[in-house]
Amino acid sequence: MQRIKINELVEFRRKQSEKYKKNFAYKLKNRIPKEKTIEEQEAEEPRDYWVFSTSCIYNVFKNGNEGFYDPKIDELYLKMSNPNLKNSTYSMYKRNRDILMSFKEFEVNSHRPNKFTRQGVQKEHKTLTLEGFPLYVKPNLVFIFEHDGKNKVGALWLVPQVDGFKKSELGIFCEVLHRFLLKNYSDNYQISEDYCIAIDTFNAQSVTYSELKNQSVPFLLDSTLQEMKIL
Repeated sequence: MQRIKINELVEFRRKQSEKYKKNFAYKLKNRIPKEKTIEEQEAEEPRDYWVFSTSCIYNVFKNGNEGFYDPKIDELYLKMSNPNLKNSTYSMYKRNRDILMSFKEFEVNSHRPNKFTRQGVQKEHKTLTLEGFPLYVKPNLVFIFEHDGKNKVGALWLVPQVDGFKKSELGIFCEVLHRFLLKNYSDNYQISEDYCIAIDTFNAQSVTYSELKNQSVPFLLDSTLQEMKIL
């Protein structure tokens, strides 16, 4: 079975009828991973549409420095001023610029510990199998830090999409991220619920695992996978 992206779980939940849900679930469950050459594997991920905003927000979070915003916004304004741009390219630059402008009001640094050490993520860890489904987990940053004498691990997942997500949908990303941390890091670190965070960059909103635990955001992952399984 081909790996399932978490936004595809959201898309499944958004289907309005059981018929559409059943057809979509069938497609996800019966996709076969294509055998790729080394050259194809190296070229399989095209340039990310959201790279300008995502990379900038990542740098702000990693360094605890909001000074990254203005230079990137200025760069995007300059790119947009090119009169020869295609409409689609102009729209891409504008969406990334708008995201960064809205993030200047989003307190990114309140979602990170003061000091942390970045952890690498092994390629095989990006596949998390739940209810028989191989889920694709792609955190932007996994980090370790000390708090009250305990070694803890947290993670950041920036989730860009046109029109963004509902808070409950964003919670699915956060649930998956927490399961990912439990599976791969819990032997050596305590999982930080406050710093296990998914951020919808389009709408500049976030969900932490603490919000799921205190029922501010509903748990939807297991019920979604179980529904897909029986269809």
